[in-house]
Amino acid sequence: MGPSIWESQMLQTSSQKPLDALVVGAGIVGMNAALELAARQPDWRVAVVDASPLGGGGSTRNAGFTCFGSPSELLDDWHQIGPKATVDLVRMRWKGLQALRQMWGDDALGHRACGAVEAFTDSALFEEVMAFLPTLNKALEEVFQDTPFQADPVESATLKATCGQIRSHLEGDLNTASMIQTMRAGLDRAGVAFWPGLRVENLSNADGLWNVICGALTISARHVLLATNAFAQDLIDLDVHPVANQVLVSEVMPGLKLDHTVHHDRGYVYVREIEGRLLIGGGRQWDCRDDDEVGERLTAWARRHVVGCSPFEVAHRWKGQLGIGASRRPEVKTLQSGLHAGVRLGGMGVAIGTTVGRMLADLAIRNQA
Repeated sequence: MGPSIWESQMLQTSSQKPLDALVVGAGIVGMNAALELAARQPDWRVAVVDASPLGGGGSTRNAGFTCFGSPSELLDDWHQIGPKATVDLVRMRWKGLQALRQMWGDDALGHRACGAVEAFTDSALFEEVMAFLPTLNKALEEVFQDTPFQADPVESATLKATCGQIRSHLEGDLNTASMIQTMRAGLDRAGVAFWPGLRVENLSNADGLWNVICGALTISARHVLLATNAFAQDLIDLDVHPVANQVLVSEVMPGLKLDHTVHHDRGYVYVREIEGRLLIGGGRQWDCRDDDEVGERLTAWARRHVVGCSPFEVAHRWKGQLGIGASRRPEVKTLQSGLHAGVRLGGMGVAIGTTVGRMLADLAIRNQA
């Protein structure tokens, strides 16, 4: 059985002319791409679909850090991709964060300019990063017009059992739910249709139109913009694949007073406070047997290193999927005429999602049939 005539009309499919653009994925990238199209091409008919009934793509499963890379993480980048590429990555992340905050405002995003601390428990790594810090700061001064990292001579009052700490006053966090709801309201104001719960199963091109198969429904569009990040390979061959990251959130802990975000071990572990609860995530660098072992190690890290965090009782637990590949840069390109992708965010979706979305929209505008 197919859709009713009313459903077809609501989806603006065969009963009406094709869409100008269909965005697949309603996360940060997808919604920003749609908003950019609506702003620059006001006569275009634009819609966004998402596989989840709640919408939001993978963005609703992120941890809400407004970060651009911790010193040990950037040291790894420096060695692996070189100084220039590392600085370029940080510049993209920083510009993306500024674009996000300028577009929506900190209040609407639930943004907290709380700063960040990288906490070290490996003295050899701490010494290596401290020796690298002057070089890193000098390289990044032109990006921030400021010195991004400072060594903390005194251990943070909210952390314990560390061998060293490096602070950045430029980072913060936000409320992911507020961010997604704010962007979704922006879609409504811009007249962009939003259809959650439609999983794209196949794409085909005929006579200059893309036919997007969503179960019994077919949506036709001149342009299709893929903003599915880690899961883009389900539809097209791209250098991106999903890597799961686990996130735990505790019950409310009255003794918790974490006044900054925390990074640890090259960014593989990350910690923040949200409404009196502790959020801790990551752990994919550990060679663990299963999810339970990862959860146990994350819990043990929180209890050992965060003041006021014992006992740690889990209230929420989920997995987020990072989109990674051979390159650390996002993949933003036209794949075929009218088919464009903006994927491979590398766990930095909050920082670069706005920029990647705008770049994705620009591809469609510049490659009009």
